[in-house]
Amino acid sequence: MSLSEKISTSIKMNVAKRKLESRKIDHRDGNPLEQWGVNKIKNEIKNNKELKQLFNPEELSRENIKDYKLIKFRELLNYVMENSSYYKDVFEKEGIDPSQIESYDDLAKIPLTNPEDLAAKPYHFLCIPRKKIVREFTSSGTTGIRKMIAYSQDEILEIVDAIISALKMLEMDSKDDTLHIMYPTITATWDPGVILGKACMLAGVKSVINDSESVEEQINTILESGSTHIIGLSSFVHKLSMEAKNIDGIKDIGIRKIICSSEPLTEEMRADIESVWGCEALRQWGMTELGLANAIECSQQNGFHVDNPDFLIEIVDPVTREILPPGVEGELVITTLRRKCMPLIRYSTRDFTSILDEPCKCGALLDQRITDIKRMPK
Repeated sequence: MSLSEKISTSIKMNVAKRKLESRKIDHRDGNPLEQWGVNKIKNEIKNNKELKQLFNPEELSRENIKDYKLIKFRELLNYVMENSSYYKDVFEKEGIDPSQIESYDDLAKIPLTNPEDLAAKPYHFLCIPRKKIVREFTSSGTTGIRKMIAYSQDEILEIVDAIISALKMLEMDSKDDTLHIMYPTITATWDPGVILGKACMLAGVKSVINDSESVEEQINTILESGSTHIIGLSSFVHKLSMEAKNIDGIKDIGIRKIICSSEPLTEEMRADIESVWGCEALRQWGMTELGLANAIECSQQNGFHVDNPDFLIEIVDPVTREILPPGVEGELVITTLRRKCMPLIRYSTRDFTSILDEPCKCGALLDQRITDIKRMPK
């Protein structure tokens, strides 16, 4: 890299760091992921005259945040009707009027967006000029339906910001910490290691990426780099653990947390992994369509903490499409409240879960959690 390129990269990094809310968070002040989400909402209220008349940003309650999200939902409806050819056609056909969405029950008036819709006409969802797109990802995920989703520069930075706050929640916030990243069998056009590596760099912690399918190579890299945290495909983490259990002193090498993602993690697999490394194995959930990193467990291992400011979450009956109350399992439906490039309205995830609408024992009082996530029964 030339000197001018190094200077340009350094400037971009410093600009990016100044935009990150996660860098202002201290895990000693409470759950960092919740702090990050609530601060995002507070800042928007403080900078919006209409919102300031409705909410006191210094005294937000769970009900306040729900009301805030309903306002953001109506704003998003107006935005996509003006900028997305897909939603403009659908809403005109259905006679949708955003002003009529006055309660959470009214959300049912808006048709679901299905993965097939996104796969068939991805660019019809675009709300910004294509020249402003910085990354396009394609993935078939767990639905088996190949989809493309695009992101702007600011949206990529928002994803990185959320990841940093989640890493802080897992007590990864020291320059002495190293995240070992291993996704050897990912076949999508996006590489989670790239996003995670950038998040670590901006957070001021170290990371090492090893894409090898060799368990021996992975373990050697973990030992050589002094890794403190591991993240990877659930099945590969389990395979690595089963082979590592025969290594003398494996529990003493300093691994403090293990994050299992991209695939289901059974309780049996979790028990195996934790018994080998002597630390917690936590689950992470996300979809390419929604921004890759959307929800993660805390050390309580009692539900996934969701990216609170970005998503309005619903659970619906997979047959009747009726909106279900907290505690009742159904299909997870998500609206991306803050996306400007390719926002999704009431997106059908084809995943099955329920809402945990109560404070978490980790100290999080205002964020939202969901229970175990499974593929939706056919």
